[in-house]
Amino acid sequence: MDIWLLGPMTVRRADGTEVTPSAPKRRALLSALAVRLNQPVSAEQLIELVWAGVAPPTARAALQGHVAALRQLLDDPRLALGTRGGGYVLEGDADRVDLVRFGSLCDRAGVLLPEPAARVEPDDPAVPLLRTALDLWRGPALADCGSELLRERTLPYLTDLRLRALDRLAEALLRAGRGGELTAELAEAAAAHPTRRILAARLIQCLEQAGRGAEAREWHERTAARSSPRRQTPPDRRFVGRAAELARLHETLALAARTGRPILVTGPAGVGKTALVRHWAAQRFPDGVLYADLRGFDPDGPRQPADVLGGFLTDLGLAPDALPAEPEDRAARYRELLADRRMVILLDDAASYRQLAPLLPDRPSFPSDGAGPVAVVTSRGRLRELLVHEDALPLPLGPLTAEDSHALLARTLGPEFPDRPAADPEAVAEIAEGCDHLPLALRLAAARLAARPDWSAEDLAAELADEQTGLDALAGTGTGRGPTGITAALDRTYRTLPRAAARLFTLLGLHPGTVLDTATAAALADLPRGVTRTLLAALDTVHLLEEVSPGRFARRELVRRYAARQAAELGCEERFVALDRLIAHYLELTADWTAEGSAPGGGTRAASWFRREESALRAVVVCAEQYGRTVAAWQLAHRIGLLYETTGHDRTHWRAVAEAGLRAAHAGRDESAVARLGTDLAVLHIDREAHRTAVEHLERAVAAADRAGDAVLRHHCRSRVAAALLRAGRHDRAVPILTDLVAAARTPAADHLLVRSLTDLADALALAGAPERALAHADEAVRTATARTGGAEAVLAAHSRARALHALGRREAALSSARLAVALARSVGDAAVEARSHGLLADLLFELGRRAEGEEARRRERERGRA
Repeated sequence: MDIWLLGPMTVRRADGTEVTPSAPKRRALLSALAVRLNQPVSAEQLIELVWAGVAPPTARAALQGHVAALRQLLDDPRLALGTRGGGYVLEGDADRVDLVRFGSLCDRAGVLLPEPAARVEPDDPAVPLLRTALDLWRGPALADCGSELLRERTLPYLTDLRLRALDRLAEALLRAGRGGELTAELAEAAAAHPTRRILAARLIQCLEQAGRGAEAREWHERTAARSSPRRQTPPDRRFVGRAAELARLHETLALAARTGRPILVTGPAGVGKTALVRHWAAQRFPDGVLYADLRGFDPDGPRQPADVLGGFLTDLGLAPDALPAEPEDRAARYRELLADRRMVILLDDAASYRQLAPLLPDRPSFPSDGAGPVAVVTSRGRLRELLVHEDALPLPLGPLTAEDSHALLARTLGPEFPDRPAADPEAVAEIAEGCDHLPLALRLAAARLAARPDWSAEDLAAELADEQTGLDALAGTGTGRGPTGITAALDRTYRTLPRAAARLFTLLGLHPGTVLDTATAAALADLPRGVTRTLLAALDTVHLLEEVSPGRFARRELVRRYAARQAAELGCEERFVALDRLIAHYLELTADWTAEGSAPGGGTRAASWFRREESALRAVVVCAEQYGRTVAAWQLAHRIGLLYETTGHDRTHWRAVAEAGLRAAHAGRDESAVARLGTDLAVLHIDREAHRTAVEHLERAVAAADRAGDAVLRHHCRSRVAAALLRAGRHDRAVPILTDLVAAARTPAADHLLVRSLTDLADALALAGAPERALAHADEAVRTATARTGGAEAVLAAHSRARALHALGRREAALSSARLAVALARSVGDAAVEARSHGLLADLLFELGRRAEGEEARRRERERGRA
């Protein structure tokens, strides 16, 4: 039994009887299995091919019925329909299926080799193989096979392979002096595939070899007439920089040309995608450039592929009245005309894979010699479907480097302003920062400066830095397609967002930072985290955000300002409610992280979190103060102060935060809050060695605590300042304060503070070089704590005693006290206190050179710190 697919589908028994299935779906099923002879095909793939991608719920059962019917039809032992895994396989001799035999003959003849070995002998063994292979064709392949989808997927490869076989045969016959034998077949193929210019060249050679010079000249003229002029653009003389990106494009080109994979250049609006690819493509491709602005983010909507194809076909030499009417026919003709042309198709500002798919050239069935067309796509969307379906080669484009930004400003300002960019490098750097190093913004800024000769670079830098005027300074002049400029570019992106994503983006305008996480966005928008994550991904897809690490998103400053403008259009109630959610979220976070930062082993994690969020936290404090959320403002400012104090973060902005919190505390007439924020400022000034100012703030803080009638708070304020003095090495100033605190704690009203005051004084005296006095206070702390309830206070007192003994040189006694602290901590059941105890013991053991024991103590410290 034979199955013929290289023409109308036919099934014949050995005696010549035709038994082709009459049912289209059975023909489709048998054809799909025959094309993949001896290869299993899954049931899902077969259902897709047989039902053309629109399968009913009963498709699987119907497929099984068709398989059973075909098994009865195939009564030849050389062709058997079997079951394999979750699908089916047609097993048999390759000669029983003409399509498979054709491929096998081409393979044996060397057609599938990208670079066949040259032959010098006239009797090329490939000739009979190729003759036999080409004679198998009886017409258009897979005609009436019952599955247009199968035909669409298979025919391009078969057609390409047939034309390559014909070319290889012509090459062999020409070498043997027999080119005239193939002129009729070559003429038919060259007429049917006018863009395969190699066929026309072979035909001309064969005609000349056969002595038919007039016909050869006619074909030569016909071929030349089809080569219409291409759109070719000179390099942009204003183009600056991008050396790395241009090199990457050049490196990617070879792979794209061999495989037909499109190159995908993505990036935010204004980053210079179009300028880059047009500059790169200029004068690079022998057959020129086809360019189309797809207007993917245009207010009037993206261009339709059929319209773009019409323009391309006209550029490729087709007369307007010869354009096919149907989009599918236009796409097919376009791909035919592109074949074998060394040209680039620039598909600029694409909206989606659906818009792009009809505009992409055919990919070769196997890697070619790199002589085909290359598609280069630009989009502000990430176009992940293009990556998935076409295996596109991605080239993400980011902002310019500082050097390229400076060069672009200088180039744009022109020769009449030779000295202005260099006049103040700092101001120029500020301009570049204010433009987010985006080429569009930089050109607009330079144009604004060029139009005002009396302005300095500092003037423009100040305007760009202004929260209210910065975006307006980067507006452009209007064009036929509407306004230009950064705001207009962002408008075009914003309008394409789904409603829920647009709402989230607008609410994010209330967030003052440039980096935020999913939890913060969810709190601001009052949405579940899963929903928020999906919406953030949608914003990342169009480069309004960028996911810098899982769940964390960054945005450029210009985007933040644009979002803030969108948020300003919200109603007052919605805006205030969202801000309250944001403030409450940060209050909860800072409460958790201040506790974490003070716990053993938690300092590193807290510092990492605070480093990421510090700028946003500062801005939220100012925002809370401005909107009259005084309690939230001072609480947040105070917790931020504790994080500044415990994490080692740069304290440049601490003063502004503390002063904003202090203003809020005064506005709320909360004396306890005034005491806390005043103490924060005192600690900050100690860090800056402004001790007189620190004392002034401490005195005002203590007075506020007294007015509040809070003795514990008064004690706490002075204790924090003393601890800051100790960290600063000012033991002489810390000891008197701590001595006063011990004295105050000996009164009945503050007796519960005595143990902590004694341990603090003992530690200070040990550091100040008075270990005997330190030991006396530590011993009293241990006795007092033990006489009471013990607990964590007794453990911390034992710590102080161990440190004092160590300072006295009594190392074994210090170790005993540290071991006692560990035992006490275990009985208390406080993991954090136990971790500190193991840490102290480890420190003492390491100092004594007992490394193995020290490592074990350190391990236990880490273990309890994680508990």
